[in-house]
Amino acid sequence: MRVLTTILAMCVVSLGFAQSPAQAHAKDVFSTSSCTGCHGQTAMGGLGPPLAQTKVEEKEFMDIVRKGKGMMPAIKQDDISDADLPLLYAEVKAKPWVPEEIPVAYKVGQFLSPKSVSRIFMFAFGLAFVMAMVSLGKWLRAAGLPRLMPSLAKLGWGKVAGITIKSLFLDGFLVQSLYKHDKRRWLMHGLMLYGFCGLIIADILIAVNNPQRSQLPLTDPLKMLPLLSGVAVFIGVSYVMYRYKKDEYIDNGLTLGRDFAFVNFLVHVAFSGFLVVLLKRAGAHDWVMTVYLYHLAAVLLLIVTAPFTRFQHAYVAPALAAMTRLTDAVIAAGVDIGFEREPSPGRHHKSVAIAESVLSQLGPEYEGSVTIRYYP
Repeated sequence: MRVLTTILAMCVVSLGFAQSPAQAHAKDVFSTSSCTGCHGQTAMGGLGPPLAQTKVEEKEFMDIVRKGKGMMPAIKQDDISDADLPLLYAEVKAKPWVPEEIPVAYKVGQFLSPKSVSRIFMFAFGLAFVMAMVSLGKWLRAAGLPRLMPSLAKLGWGKVAGITIKSLFLDGFLVQSLYKHDKRRWLMHGLMLYGFCGLIIADILIAVNNPQRSQLPLTDPLKMLPLLSGVAVFIGVSYVMYRYKKDEYIDNGLTLGRDFAFVNFLVHVAFSGFLVVLLKRAGAHDWVMTVYLYHLAAVLLLIVTAPFTRFQHAYVAPALAAMTRLTDAVIAAGVDIGFEREPSPGRHHKSVAIAESVLSQLGPEYEGSVTIRYYP
């Protein structure tokens, strides 16, 4: 009887610890899936958040797995089948919560949510914009804009606004002078300019229409626009690098280092962007977040350094071209006789600036505005 009781007790204990085939299989789903690459071997997080003791409802959990969220790509059925999804959910929900196992990588990665990244880049854009305006102000002052203002007032501010907008579009955005001079270089220049504009527009549209950055098919317009724009930028910047290598006169002796910095940052932005897309599509989830960090760093450097690299050409050159158009209009309208009689028409305001600078060197009593009269 004692032997029989012992056997029955052992059976009861074994039944208590026994698992159904489904339960046994459930413990293998997480550890054998790509989830561990971002969420850690114990589901306590990696570059992705912890999944242990998840509070997410099962339906939402499955939607995130299939559609993706943020930088998490959509997981295909080849990796985790529909039959395994409920088992995966049950497994991570049952895993113990061990705060000590949350890695530093997650504490860094949690700042990379779409909202956090947007805030970081809004700050970067704001800082770059302020520095760009300071830089542009220096260029315009050096070009004599303050001394041109009285003549522009005589021309009429409505006309000034019209000429400026037209010049910024034709000379700045369409780069018509380069198109007339060298169509091949205009095309390469356009690939970079319009490709970069396409990337900015795509990022804005994605932020509005796909804020969680869910994975989209390649044929979706929101996916095609950044891909085609990225290809255009990459081709354009490749041509620039080729030209830097072959053109012996490319070095002006002043800005080559800053020119190289801009080109290199742009190459890294385009290359890392394509690499993120490729890794997500290939299912190499272990590498996606790491390469995404590389991409964000490249974009951030490109933006923050913009006022100090060749990037400033994008806003300084159009502004100076618009000033030239305004000066031509002042001459044509005859509203300032100084612009007509100056030996080099259109440079009267610059001659005034030079004269004021020379006189200021003679002593404080000579500082102030200068009137120049021209004689035949």
